Amino acid sequence: MRIILITPPGYGNENIRGLLPSLGIACIAAVLEQAGHTVKLIDPQINNYTFSDILKIVKEFNPELIGFSFTTPQAGISCRLIRYLKAHLENKVFVAGGAHVTCFPEEVMRENEAIDIVIPGEGEYAILETVKNLEEKKSLREVKGILFRDKEDVIRNADSDTIVDLEALPFPARHLLPMALYSPEVFENKLLPSTSIIVSRGCTYAQCAFCYRSGKLKRPYRCQSPRKTIEEIKLLISNYDIKELIFYDDDLFSNHKWVNEFCGLLLKENIKISWSIRARADAASYDLLSKAKDSGCFSIEVGFESGNQGLLDKIRKGITLEQGRRLAGWAHKLGLELVGTFMLALPGETPRDAQQTIDFAIELDCSYAAFIPTHPFIGTELYEQCEREGRVLRPAYDERMRGIRFIPNVSYVPDGYKDEKQVKDMIRAAYQRFYLRPKYIYNRLRKINSLGDVRRYWEGFVFLSGLTGHRKPTTEEAAASEAAKGFIF
Repeated sequence: MRIILITPPGYGNENIRGLLPSLGIACIAAVLEQAGHTVKLIDPQINNYTFSDILKIVKEFNPELIGFSFTTPQAGISCRLIRYLKAHLENKVFVAGGAHVTCFPEEVMRENEAIDIVIPGEGEYAILETVKNLEEKKSLREVKGILFRDKEDVIRNADSDTIVDLEALPFPARHLLPMALYSPEVFENKLLPSTSIIVSRGCTYAQCAFCYRSGKLKRPYRCQSPRKTIEEIKLLISNYDIKELIFYDDDLFSNHKWVNEFCGLLLKENIKISWSIRARADAASYDLLSKAKDSGCFSIEVGFESGNQGLLDKIRKGITLEQGRRLAGWAHKLGLELVGTFMLALPGETPRDAQQTIDFAIELDCSYAAFIPTHPFIGTELYEQCEREGRVLRPAYDERMRGIRFIPNVSYVPDGYKDEKQVKDMIRAAYQRFYLRPKYIYNRLRKINSLGDVRRYWEGFVFLSGLTGHRKPTTEEAAASEAAKGFIF
């Protein structure tokens, strides 16, 4: 079967900095190719394609099935694209999957008559069985885990209890994507070319109130083996000259056995690659961080979330401030960059509490810090908290990246804040206090060792100027922000 898979479109961003390959849909493409199907993958955002551009490509390829990956922030524009293509094409099967579909499968089918089939959850096995039944003209009622349209009715089949075996999957079909066009965020890398890699699914903790991983997306935690990961890295180096990797796994560092074996293999095989990883504040140890550093790790990203223990407990983060301090101390001692992410305007938070969070970020002396306004997602416990303890302005985040400037839209205002403006002002103040400190500026300048560092800091300065200044959004930015509203059905 001829199949086209499409990643979520963007909103007309002409600067692609910060976009990386969509590995989820690339995994779907890989299993389809392995089964003998002819597959094309379209990333409208990286290519800045319009709807008409996409239609032209689809017509030229002439697929029998068109698959779409849904994310909640881009659900609205994804649905508009599907309706547009459906209106201009005949005899095509339209299939949707991804995180948004997993959380809201019935809503997606009910509100989007152009979609024929949705595949919630991990889609590799389900898409293979769906395509097989379509080719053999068998009933879709036999395919576990999917929803499909039968005339006027939406049929939901029994859930599948099959767990995708990561070790058996082929590597993501990166060869179907324009790999040379992708580049990470300003603060995510030191070397280029750089790309992302995901080697696990699920989360060892899976209790945070703000995360789907503790709710509708909760699934068994597992990793592909360190040996398979080494083979994937060798392919990335050979095929794309990759010099740096960003591990996008939610909770990989908690798996001490995996990280220890992986680092040992990198050292044993003398693989020279720089890499960064995410970790929980309670998950790392000094010895493991040290081994990671020896094998090429240069940066660790940690979701510290808040500098107020009561707020951390409320969102069930499961960490303490002291654990955050300890991890930061280890990172600094080893010379690792520390990227901290923080949530402001949490339910129950006051501006005084927010100042504690900013103080905590400064105390930790993070190399980089991101201060994100709280965005409640429907279907999470956090959303219910926000409805009880504040004003939900819109039910999902709608910030957009335009170039390397962030448009900090606010989707929730706690009772402790006067209005949306006060939340925005607090976000801006957080960036000003953190990044405009003489000590911070001096320490960063002192660490410049190459033209690459100069580039990173210049791009960081331009990025920061969009956060700390009172710049009026451009016409295009305002249009992008307005278009992003109303994602949830």
